[in-house]
Amino acid sequence: MIALVQEIQSALENAKDPSRVEQMEAYMKNHFSFIGVMSGPRKAIFQQFKPQLQQLSPEQFWELINECWVNPYREVQYIGIDYLLAFYKKNAQPSDGQHLTFILSNQTWWDSLDLIATHSVGHYALQFPASFSELAQEWESSANFWLHRTLLIHQLKFKQQTNLELLQYYIHTFKWNKEFFIQKAIGWSLREVSKWNPDWVRQVVASENLNGLAQREAMKYVPIV
Repeated sequence: MIALVQEIQSALENAKDPSRVEQMEAYMKNHFSFIGVMSGPRKAIFQQFKPQLQQLSPEQFWELINECWVNPYREVQYIGIDYLLAFYKKNAQPSDGQHLTFILSNQTWWDSLDLIATHSVGHYALQFPASFSELAQEWESSANFWLHRTLLIHQLKFKQQTNLELLQYYIHTFKWNKEFFIQKAIGWSLREVSKWNPDWVRQVVASENLNGLAQREAMKYVPIV
């Protein structure tokens, strides 16, 4: 896997625009180092390697992603996410909890976590509910607020399949944390539900005494009565 990831990095470096680096790093609050490859060229490089990546065995699936994840450049990590999103349904296993925890807890920022949470974690939760229940208890007990954000938003694409009782439980559990990314996640999760159940959202906002950012986001599409 190391050789393959080095090939991917070389392809990215051949497509770089050095003038973009400062801007890209500033947008990510200087948390990450960038090569200078924009989304379009990066996705083209992923497509270039996709036939090769398709041939990897289930055992090599997480090995490739983890190798991307420990790479110092954010674009290589993005390739790992592209690969995860493209092939996770094919490779998902009940034992994936430790791998999901690793990539959600390391090299973490909203740009990576939100994709992984709403796609891969969401699929894992639906496919392996018993395993996810155990994993969710670990995440709830963790001091890592990114794992808490994951619990709040992993159902974003569930629509009417959303477990409203579970969502309110997480809102109630984490609402004390005024961290921007938690309050935003509370509001975002409720805003999605409001598209098909505004009355429930109105009730939750009132009963949980939500205010500020969480309330504004939650009530964005809720009719005033």
